[in-house]
Amino acid sequence: MLEHARHPLVYVNLLEPARHPSVRAAVKLRQTTTSRDERTISVRSPYQRNTKHESSQAASWSAGCEGARAACEMPTACMQLALAAALVGSGSALLQAPVLRMRRVAPVAVSRLGLSPVAQAPEVAPPESKAAAKAIKGRLNIRIDDEWYDLTNWRAAHPAGAHWIDAYNNSDATEVMYGFHSDKAVSMFRRLPKSKAPPKGVRSPTPATYAFRELRQKLVDEGWFNTQPLGEVKKLLPWAVTLASGVWIARTAIGPLRAFAGILLLAVSNTLAGWLAHDYVHGRQPFAWAMRGFGELVGGMSTTWWSNKHNMHHALTNEVGYDEDIALDPALHLWAPDPKNDIPWLRRWQHVYWPLPYSILFLYWRFDSIRYVLKHKKWSEAARLAGHWAAFAALVPFQSLFLSVWLSGFITATIVTVTHQSEEIFLGETLRKYDFVEAQFRSTRDAKCNNWVSDMLWGGMQWQLEHHLFPTMPRYRYPELSKVLIRFCEEHNLDYRVTGEFQIIADNVELLKKLAKGPQKPGNPNSEPVFKQV
Repeated sequence: MLEHARHPLVYVNLLEPARHPSVRAAVKLRQTTTSRDERTISVRSPYQRNTKHESSQAASWSAGCEGARAACEMPTACMQLALAAALVGSGSALLQAPVLRMRRVAPVAVSRLGLSPVAQAPEVAPPESKAAAKAIKGRLNIRIDDEWYDLTNWRAAHPAGAHWIDAYNNSDATEVMYGFHSDKAVSMFRRLPKSKAPPKGVRSPTPATYAFRELRQKLVDEGWFNTQPLGEVKKLLPWAVTLASGVWIARTAIGPLRAFAGILLLAVSNTLAGWLAHDYVHGRQPFAWAMRGFGELVGGMSTTWWSNKHNMHHALTNEVGYDEDIALDPALHLWAPDPKNDIPWLRRWQHVYWPLPYSILFLYWRFDSIRYVLKHKKWSEAARLAGHWAAFAALVPFQSLFLSVWLSGFITATIVTVTHQSEEIFLGETLRKYDFVEAQFRSTRDAKCNNWVSDMLWGGMQWQLEHHLFPTMPRYRYPELSKVLIRFCEEHNLDYRVTGEFQIIADNVELLKKLAKGPQKPGNPNSEPVFKQV
């Protein structure tokens, strides 16, 4: 029954090939404020710059948007498992580090643009919903830096998928644009066609949003997004120590106590590896680029698959139908369910059995990663995944490896969910009601860790608000950044939320218990995503 839940924790996604006729051709790019008290202001965004764009860059952009490959028929579950087994079995020859192919490109004058490194777009566009594509009528307009762009004829060529363009139709995408695109992409977007008839009645950015843009620019200018060698070493060291210790103890374990110690250390190292891979995928610094293969080699998960599913959570946090991280039903309900989507006898006990679906996290993610790289022919990632499984299978007893992945899933899922799930969840009248900045403050809570072990184990996720607002900033900057955000909240009447690490977990269990015993609510939506990510 848990196999049918629609959440990454407990669901194996069924991919459908993206087929849009306009994907087959490259798209030629043409050169071409309601606040809380309903005031309208006109402030120039600090992101705006007067930059020169060369025609060669436009050609590069267009060429980069060439059509997607024809999708293959999905193999049966048996065939997938057989291929996965073959992948593991043949991985012993692939233990060498991945070849990093890096080429020099012309600089984009980042100092002139005033931009910081940002997370890259996914390499493979996820399939778009046919219903969603059919629902798009008229012109498709998106606002960036107070300028409206008509992306009707360009949407299908967006490298990360048309669903991103559709999700922001007739709305402001400034923060998302700067949060998930490279500096080069940001420097090129102004060549997109401008809207001839911008939509009417769209609320202007709030004063807090304009202030946030100015704050971000200030942080960029002051170097907050730059990496520090010592900070990177401090992140890697706990993972390396726990991994080496866990492997040694698991291989030499005599008796259940020592075996459990090995499993625990391996689980902690796997969780820390997940946080490191998370940092490297978000980052755009040279070191993050070089370490991008860490996710497959050490974490055992496809970085492209993870990036595809993770970014919408960042963009539209706790928005029902968009954020798949809150799509736990019917295993767990985070809001009162509609009777037709409810299993009353199961929901009644959700506050008791919640560790079970949480602990499945990494097992499902690893299976989905293997299936994804095979389906999309991501052979370099497949080779690194084979190397990962071959190395761990050779070094660690299978029972210890399996149980450590299970325990690591529970640790990781608990940490990543508790900072969001007990906060505001947007559905009905509150769905897409707030702009990006206010929505993040309403849907995110920090956790206050009480000791260095907790600080290490949480891997920067205790600074969840800081991370969601500035996802490409190195995590060791967050403690100091929190002081800046507290002052920002005081100036703009926003709520900075922080709770002790154990109390925040207790609050989440209490929410599950309240909803377990609460009534149904006819008309409430389920968590079926509007746009599938992967």
